[in-house]
Parts: sequence; structure tokens; C-alpha cells
Amino acid sequence: LSNMLVNAGIVYQTTDINYTVANQHLWINPLDQQLQQNLISGLTKALPGTVVANQPIEDNLAKLTVTVNYFQGRYDGQVIISGDWIYTENSKVISQPFSLVLTQTEDGYPALVRTLGQGWEQVVSDIATTIQAQY
Repeated sequence: LSNMLVNAGIVYQTTDINYTVANQHLWINPLDQQLQQNLISGLTKALPGTVVANQPIEDNLAKLTVTVNYFQGRYDGQVIISGDWIYTENSKVISQPFSLVLTQTEDGYPALVRTLGQGWEQVVSDIATTIQAQY
């Protein structure tokens, strides 16, 4: 995660140049853990027959590294999720950026969290689809 996202609160962009970290609305677990758990779960479902783990089982297995730069709400009702990922297996390397801008369907914290969750599911699905297309 980018440094801005490594905290207990949801990041919210209040103007075109100002950001704040929520003090009242905090993540249940650290954001990186939640994103990692959802990534593992989503890839496991999308790639049946593939073992997906957060710790290397063997040195010669495929590796996926995901960097999240933005995972936040914005003052205009938009949700931003962006970053990049790199998948390596043997000599094959796939590197892709991701960037989503989604619109919240309702105001408030619950809608923000739901929209962030839907966006992350889309990112995980896109990663799985790209990896599958290579084989």
C-alpha cells in the first residue's frame, strides 16, 4: 500500500488537493490484510485447481505482487482504486496497471465501503482473467 493508505481509517479526498483519514470510520483489520484476504479468496475462486497462498510454498512457483496507490472516496461521490500488479512465472512476466473510478450510488460511509469492495472485486477479477488468458 502507498504510505497514505497505511493507517486505521478510510482515506477521503475532501477537495481537489486535500485528503483526510477518517477518525470515526476505521477499518476492522488493517487495509492491506483485508485486500490480501479478498485477493486470495477471489483468485482461488477464479482460478480453480490453482493453489493461491500469501506465503511462498516453494521458490519456483508463480508470484503475484500487487501495489495499491489509491483506495479512497472522493468529495464528488467518486471512488478511486488504482495501482499495478506484476505476475511472474518461470521466465514469463505480466505487468499491468489498474485504475477504476466508480460512482457511489448513495451517500455515506456504508455506500463508500460497498463501492470500494465492488471495485476491489473487479480488480481481482481482471487480474485473474489476464493471468488465465496467458495459459
